[in-house]
Amino acid sequence: MITLITGNHPRHIFFGNQISKIIKIENWVLEKRENFVTGGKKKNNLSVLENLHFKKREKAELKFFGNKKKISNNVENIIEINKEELNNGSLKKKLKKRKNINLMSYGCHKIEKNLLDLFELNKINIHGGLSPWYRGVITHFWPSYLLEPEYTGMTMHNLSNDIDGGDVLHQYTVKLNERDGIHENACRCVKGFSNQLIKIINKTHLKKELRGIRQNTHGRIWTSRMWNPMALDVVYKFYKDRINSFCLKTRKIKKPKLDSIFL
Repeated sequence: MITLITGNHPRHIFFGNQISKIIKIENWVLEKRENFVTGGKKKNNLSVLENLHFKKREKAELKFFGNKKKISNNVENIIEINKEELNNGSLKKKLKKRKNINLMSYGCHKIEKNLLDLFELNKINIHGGLSPWYRGVITHFWPSYLLEPEYTGMTMHNLSNDIDGGDVLHQYTVKLNERDGIHENACRCVKGFSNQLIKIINKTHLKKELRGIRQNTHGRIWTSRMWNPMALDVVYKFYKDRINSFCLKTRKIKKPKLDSIFL
């Protein structure tokens, strides 16, 4: 059994429901994330692009994951929280200390030690980015912006004090489709990784401690402060969100080396 802590966007719900097909979820904690479509009033070109960006994200996620908010029947307990409740002690009071329960997180804020100490088996994070090159946030955007969309990936790793820097258990990268844009890359990545993870759990049942592969470099941590809407000008005005097509036509794609203890 596992305790699952995720965000509440369509990709997070899809991920959790997929996992629940093969393993019992004792607690599914849903952290309320930012509004799915963000951006303010259309005051200038950049705010128009920002609205476009998030609307395209919504469209892509609805296409790949549907508008399903129904939680699987293979979940004993559903707990809905906000960001502040994750580490202020209120969530810890609702969870029991269990020896043979795994913790898995995806799409939530950083989990502090006082909560992690409840779990004595595996403490695993699913990072929507390819560590160590793309640790932190917005890490399905930056690879395409830097014209290396083949680095759009997912990393399953042991939780540690380092942001997305724990020992790697498994990695996955998207298979590039010439017609896809940034958000399609991200959605295909989540879907493909989730399918692989089902096979991994079905094989291991997460019944013993998983020891990962140490990340051999610190790579880069992308923070929210690095985000600048001007980056959207490059993606949507210059490349018309066709970066996959540009890269596939102009150079040979060399996929990054991936780590996995299961292969």
